[in-house]
Amino acid sequence: MRSVRLLLILGLLLAPRRAGADPPPVSARYVILLIADGWSYKIIEATNRYNGSAPAYQSWTHYPMATFPLGGSYVSDSAWSDFAYVTSGYTDSAAAATALYTGAKTANGRISVNGNATDRLKAITEKAREQDKAVGAVTSVQISHATPGAWEAHNDARGNGYAIADEGLWGDPNTTGPATENKHGGGHGPTLPPLDVLIGGGHPAWNSGYVNTAIRDKLAAESGAPGAFLLVERVAGAADGGSRLLAAAATDETTRLAGLFGGSGGNIAYRLADGSGHDPENPTLAEMTQAALTVLARDVQGFLLLVEGGAVDWAAHNNRLDQAIGEMNGFDAAVQATIAWVEAADTPTNWENTLVIVTGDHETGYLTAGPGVFAHVPLTATIDAATLALEKTVSGASRRASWEDVANPGVIDSSERVYWYWNSGNHANSLIPLYAKGVGAELFAVYATGADSVRGAYVDNTDVFKVMDAALPMPPAAVTGAAIALGSGDVLLQWPAVRVDVSGQPVTASAYHIYRGDAPSFRPGPATLLHSTAGLTHSDPGLPAAGSARYYTLLAASGPNSIGPAGPMLGVFSFPLTPGG
Repeated sequence: MRSVRLLLILGLLLAPRRAGADPPPVSARYVILLIADGWSYKIIEATNRYNGSAPAYQSWTHYPMATFPLGGSYVSDSAWSDFAYVTSGYTDSAAAATALYTGAKTANGRISVNGNATDRLKAITEKAREQDKAVGAVTSVQISHATPGAWEAHNDARGNGYAIADEGLWGDPNTTGPATENKHGGGHGPTLPPLDVLIGGGHPAWNSGYVNTAIRDKLAAESGAPGAFLLVERVAGAADGGSRLLAAAATDETTRLAGLFGGSGGNIAYRLADGSGHDPENPTLAEMTQAALTVLARDVQGFLLLVEGGAVDWAAHNNRLDQAIGEMNGFDAAVQATIAWVEAADTPTNWENTLVIVTGDHETGYLTAGPGVFAHVPLTATIDAATLALEKTVSGASRRASWEDVANPGVIDSSERVYWYWNSGNHANSLIPLYAKGVGAELFAVYATGADSVRGAYVDNTDVFKVMDAALPMPPAAVTGAAIALGSGDVLLQWPAVRVDVSGQPVTASAYHIYRGDAPSFRPGPATLLHSTAGLTHSDPGLPAAGSARYYTLLAASGPNSIGPAGPMLGVFSFPLTPGG
C-alpha cells in the first residue's frame, strides 16, 4: 500500500483579523463589492430625480470617499473654493481599483502593482483564496478592463488586456501568448487559483481590444470539462443572452462560469434612461450578478464578488446624461438583485454573515447645476425626456449641457435657463459616495478620519480594502498529521481531530463532511458531497483511473463549543491525490 503524506490547510472561519485602529471583531463569509465606475453625487442626484425616488441602498451607512492616486491628495478648502481644483490630480480606474482591492496607492495605469511596477500588491481576492473562498467578477464592460483587471491580475499597464484576461481565467498571464506579443506583456507571474466566475463584455467577434480570439477559443474548447469554465457567450441573432446565462448557472454541477458578451468595441450596448437601448443578445448587469451569486454560493466556505457598472464612466466621459442615467439604473438593478439574494430564505446569506459595499472608483464628467456652479448646489430642474432631449454641445466649450437655447444657437446666454452642465470630459478628484450594509459595515467609522467642509467625515479608497480585510476571517493555519493511502481497491483518508481554532481556543468538531472532485479547483458543495462522519477515517471505494487524478476536501463542522457568528463550518483540509504520488 502506497502512502502519500501531504501538508493540509485548515481554514478557520471563526476568528477575525484586525487592522489599523483595532476595529471590533466581525466575521463575514460573503463579501460583495459593487462599483459604479465614474459615478458622483450629482449623477446619483440626477438619476434619482429622473426616477422620482432613491434606491434602498442609499439609506445605508454612508461616507464620502477620496480617490486620488499615488502622490496625490484631496484638500477640502481648495475643492470648495477653486472650481477647477478637482479637474486635475485625479485617478484613473486602474489606480483606483488597485487602491480599493489592495489598500495601497499606485500610479495611474498600474494593475495591482506598486507605482514603479517592481512589485505585486496582494489583493483582497488573494486573501480570500487563502481561506478557500470562491472569487468572481462581473462587469458591463470588457472582462479585462481596468476595474475588473485589478481584481483578477497584476500587470504593469492596464492596456495589456490579453495578459490580464489570461491571468483572471487561467492564472498565467501568458496562457494564450508570450509576453513579447502585443497586449500579453507586463505580467508579474501567476495568480493561482484563478477566478471561479468571470462574466462581462469583450467578445472578440464584436471588435474588442481586450479579449482576443485565442482566449475565446480556449474557453470554448474547454467548456464544461472537469475543473474548467462553462462558457456562455453572445450569439448573433439569439435574443436570450440573459436566460441562457441564468440557465447555465442554475445547473448544480456548474462551479466555474465564464460569460463573454459585448457589442461595438467590446462593451455591452448602453441602455438609456427610459430603459431602451439594451440588446437582449446580452444579459443585463442584474442577470450577470444573479448568475454569479448562484454559482459562487456553491462554495460552502463563502465567496468574494465584484460587480462593476462600467459604462456609467463612458457615458459621463461623453457628457450624455441620458446614457449615464440608463447605466445607473442598470447598476441599481444589480444592487437590488444583490439585496434580494442576501435576504432570500433559500440562500445561505443574511446580513449577519454578509458584507455589501456599494461605491465608485472616481467621478467622471464633473456634472453640476451650471457652468462653474459647485457640486453641492442642488439640481433644481426637472429631469425627464424633454430636458434630456435639450442636452447638446456648448459652442466653443467642447462640453455638453441641457438648457433652453432661445437666442444664439449653441451659446448659453444669461437669460436662458440651464438644467445641468458637464464641466469636464475627464475624471475629477472629488469625493464620491460609499454605502455599506451587513457584518463589518460599521468598521468604516474607524477609518472616516478625513474632514470635508461640505461632505463631512470621509474615508479613503484604501480603507475599502482595510474593511474587507478586517471583516474576513483569519487566514488558514498549516496542519500536519493527515494521511492518504491507496489500498488495493479503495482510497483511505485519515485526519486528526479538530480541537482548537487558529488562535488556540478550544472548539469541538462534531462531524466531518468529505467532498470529492476530479479537478483541483472543484468547489465543495451539495453536488460533490461524498460522505459525512463523526469519525476520523473514511474509505472511498474504487481507485482513480490510470492517468487521472482525484481531489478531496474535508470540512469540519463545529459542535456546541463553536464561537463567532460565522456559522457551523469550522475548517477545511484539502486532500489532493494523484495516483502513484
